[in-house]
Formats: sequence, C-alpha cells, structure tokens
Amino acid sequence: MKVHRFASVCCLSTIVWTTAGCTMVEEQATPRIAQKNSASPEQVNTSLKKATTDSKNQQAIELEKQSERVTLGQTKTYDLSSLLSKHRASIDPQYFYQNQIFYFDLKENKSVIYTYDTKRQHNKIVHATKHAIPMMTGTGAFLLWVETEQPTKSGVKWSIRQLNITTNQVKTLDTGESRFDTSPPRIDVTTTRASWITQEATAQKTVSTLKSYSLKTGKITPLQSFILKTGKVRDGLFTYEHRDSDDGVTLFTSHFNKGKNVRVLETLDGAYKKEISGLIDFSRSGTYLALGTEGDAMFHPIGLDEQTLNYSASSAQTTIDGIQFLSNTKVVFREGIHQLMYADLKAKTVAPLTDFEELVSPPLLQDGKLTYSITNRKKSTLHVVKLLPSN
Repeated sequence: MKVHRFASVCCLSTIVWTTAGCTMVEEQATPRIAQKNSASPEQVNTSLKKATTDSKNQQAIELEKQSERVTLGQTKTYDLSSLLSKHRASIDPQYFYQNQIFYFDLKENKSVIYTYDTKRQHNKIVHATKHAIPMMTGTGAFLLWVETEQPTKSGVKWSIRQLNITTNQVKTLDTGESRFDTSPPRIDVTTTRASWITQEATAQKTVSTLKSYSLKTGKITPLQSFILKTGKVRDGLFTYEHRDSDDGVTLFTSHFNKGKNVRVLETLDGAYKKEISGLIDFSRSGTYLALGTEGDAMFHPIGLDEQTLNYSASSAQTTIDGIQFLSNTKVVFREGIHQLMYADLKAKTVAPLTDFEELVSPPLLQDGKLTYSITNRKKSTLHVVKLLPSN
C-alpha cells in the first residue's frame, strides 16, 4: 500500500505567526460502499508490440459512476481560514504527522518549512534555508525534501535533506548537480523507505540511478542504473519519473533505439511493461497499475486474469491525478482540480468522495489516514479521514 506521495505544491506565503486561530469539526462517518537487468531496445520493442496487441483484443470495462458521496471513515475538519486571512494562499498538505501539518513557503531569498500544531493552534518555523525547496514529503517520523542552489553555467546543485521530527535533527542524505537539462531528484516514500533518481550527465551520456534509502538502517542502496548515449543519435534508456510503494517501484522511461523514442511505463520487478503516451500520473497496488491521463483513469491488472478497467472523466480535457491506492482494489484520485473520487475496482464502481469544490488538493495517504485540503473563496479547510479497516 502506498503511504504518501508528493502532490502538486501550493505553498503558504506568510510572515511567521506565533499563534493563529483554528477550529475543528469532527464527523463520524460510516462507509456506504461496501533487481533485474535492463532489457535491450529490441526486447522492449517486442514486448511493447505484444502489449499493444493484447490491449486491442481486450476492450476495457467502464466503471459504473454513482452519484451518492461515499464516506470512508471518521473525518476531522480543521478550519484554517483565520490562519490565511491576511495571505492570498492556501495550504496543500505536504505532510501530516500526528497533530502537525507541515508545509513550506518560497520567499525571494530563502525557503522556510513551517509546522502548524492543530491542538495548540500554534505555527512555527522548523527549518529555513537560502536555497529553493522544489518539493517535500514525509513518512513516519521523518520529513524529507529537496534543496536546490541558484543555477550556474554548469548546472544546478541539489541536496536531499531529512528532518527527524521527534529529535529536530536535520541531516543531508545525498548531493549532486543537474547538468545538460536534467532535473533535480524527486523523493517518493513508502512505510519503510524513501527513493529517488539521480542523473549524472555529460555531453556524451546520461546515467540515471534509482536509489533506495532505508529508514531503519539509514543506508542508501543503488537499485538500478540506466544509460542514455547522447551523441548525434540517442541510444539507450532515460528515466523521467518513478513512483514507489510497498508493492514495488514503477518507472516512466524513454527507450531510444537508433534515435527512435518509445515511452514506456514499467515496474522494476518486470510484472508490467507497456508503451504509453499522454501520461499525467500513475501509481500501483499489488494487483493493479493505475494511470491518469486527460479524460480517463485506467486500471491495468497485474498478475490477474482480469480485463482493464476505465473511468471516463466529465470531459475529455479533464485531468486525472493524485492517485492513491487504499488497498489492492480501492483507490482515490482527483478529477480535475474540483473533486476527489473513490473507485472500488472489485465492485467496478466510482463515486464522489467530496462535493464539487472551487479547489481540492491532491490527496495524501499516510498512517491509515487520508488528508486533503479544500478552498472555497476565502475559506480553507484541511480534512483528515481516519480510514476504517475495510478500506
């Protein structure tokens, strides 16, 4: 099961407050609905042709859309409107640990990480740096983020930092430099580890390395490297993004063969590999791989003799993102920016989890709790759902 994944950032831009008002509403709810070696480009092309043929011969089943909202457990709602009354911003939950909301603010010359204590109604700084913070995430008692320095002619230097929330100790896990238009790493987490991809680039080649960091041992282990030759004709593999979960790592890569490029979504364990285009978001459980695109959410079975499932969004231009598996067959995702949806893949149904709002953040999942924020005009609320065991 996936614990938490970085969602799109909407930071709180403020001065530091010592105290701020915050009210909480509690709602009791009941559910209403029940290492491998890289393949050669030739091998990849063969497997892609087979995957395409199989998908054409087997049409996807459309999930049945239900109109009644579902509730997944006891919900606590925190009204943060007074916290934001003097600021034109909203909080997307970057991480929620016990009674603390973590978020960050990008100022002109520095970045600041804050925590808001929902019980004490107290807001404070936990870390400040002169560098930019492009993303932040967390798992258990650990907060992790990326810091980037000002770009130079050679590239952008970056570091991966960790805060132990219980001891307030900050340490650096990894460092590097993004060169030749490569990007700094993006951290993903599970219940036991964090992972990221580093890209070491020269004028001749780019080496992408997937690394895993054990929260228990503190050891960083390289899992897999991919090499792209970047001469006159590109050849090899380049990794764009990855998603990590307790069920394994999924990679979105480009396979170059004599200059020709095929984009592939594949699991590190080899259980799934398919050519894909127009991908916005993706995630996996033990039995399904979910894809978010414009207009559709698709659920491909992994190791099951089942047909692909599909959910058609309200319009062909509506995006699907923020995919979070609650279990192997139950998943939450965001439709557009206005609503969260809940899909039961076993029952083949989809139902709204929230009303249609002005702005709903992508959901986060950690420690058996689903967290998201809703903004309507000047009112901002944070919602924490304690999931029932059935979910």
